[in-house]
Amino acid sequence: MNFGKVYGEVFSGVPVEWTMGVRMEKNRLTMAVAVFSLLLLLAGTALAGNNSGQAFSTWPDTGQTKCYNNANEIPCPASGDFKGQDAQYNGPNRSYTLLGGGTMVQDNVTGLIWEMKGSKDNSKNYSNPHDADNTYTWCDPNPTTNGGNQGTCGADDTKDFIDQLNSSGFGGYTNWRLPTIKELATLADLGRTYLHIDPVFAATTQSSYYWSSTTNAGYPHSAWRVVFYYGGDYYDYKSNAYYVRAVRGGQ
Repeated sequence: MNFGKVYGEVFSGVPVEWTMGVRMEKNRLTMAVAVFSLLLLLAGTALAGNNSGQAFSTWPDTGQTKCYNNANEIPCPASGDFKGQDAQYNGPNRSYTLLGGGTMVQDNVTGLIWEMKGSKDNSKNYSNPHDADNTYTWCDPNPTTNGGNQGTCGADDTKDFIDQLNSSGFGGYTNWRLPTIKELATLADLGRTYLHIDPVFAATTQSSYYWSSTTNAGYPHSAWRVVFYYGGDYYDYKSNAYYVRAVRGGQ
């Protein structure tokens, strides 16, 4: 199967490098597994109401540099079934600018502005929405954006988190939100090991799961998330409490 060709046909005009949601050399995953992961992502988000992904048009390079066949690492091929892998497509280098005295980070490739976390000390503090240790259940009561299931709303949910940022006018803005799965996946830097995210975020990023705003269209009781331990994405029950990072811009 020509992975690049499949991806190009599904997401016309979007670089292939973003698609590899798994750092394959870490777990020796096969190309078949990578394609399967991609198809799951496409199937799960195609109908989700909050997954427009139109906040940006330029995608940063994923950092993936190695190619694989069905079982092993190989030199990146110039022809054949395994031509067109992520490592063979180069996107813009990642570039970030600290804003607001280091409380926010602008992605200079996508134009998105991300909340900076702090206080990563293994102690939750829900009075501080920027605490890197806080976890939240997924909640979106809006039927036009929740994919048909509002999730688990109550104490310490993602709506509470976003409401705290916007009611306080964090950074001078009131349009903070959870990122879509496409936006969140741009932060996964597959050229790194252990914590797959740029150093500007690394000190206050957990190696575990972060919620996106995107409901899985096929299973609306679940939503998509990214795990920065290896940079992969998958969906999970909205009732689970995971980490969050807010974004603004674009939509």
